[in-house]
Amino acid sequence: MNIFDLISDILFYKKKNCLTTVDEEQEFSPYLVNRWLSMYSPLVVKHCNFINKYQGIFESKKSLYSLFMAIFPKMPYKKINYFKKTKEDKNSEQNELINKISHNMELSTREIKQYISVLNS
Repeated sequence: MNIFDLISDILFYKKKNCLTTVDEEQEFSPYLVNRWLSMYSPLVVKHCNFINKYQGIFESKKSLYSLFMAIFPKMPYKKINYFKKTKEDKNSEQNELINKISHNMELSTREIKQYISVLNS
């Protein structure tokens, strides 16, 4: 049983056959389930925030799993895209300067970069 089986069961299938053994209950991570569920839609994010707020009340992971099953209605299947943080360009200040120069001189950024490389060599 992996995290995607849990999410599919909570959102799409509603079979309630997860967390039947002790090993599956130990592998259940409420943090990961909340994280992946929140990427489904904005409506689900509101419910996940509510569950995060009151997560400490539950004694066992199985009762928290039951809450997940009760709160979320059966939803149509769609692929859940993982949101990644975009990496900032290391030379962002230099790129901004190049963009300003290219705009003022009415040249392309590629030409400006070529001029800079010629001047530096």
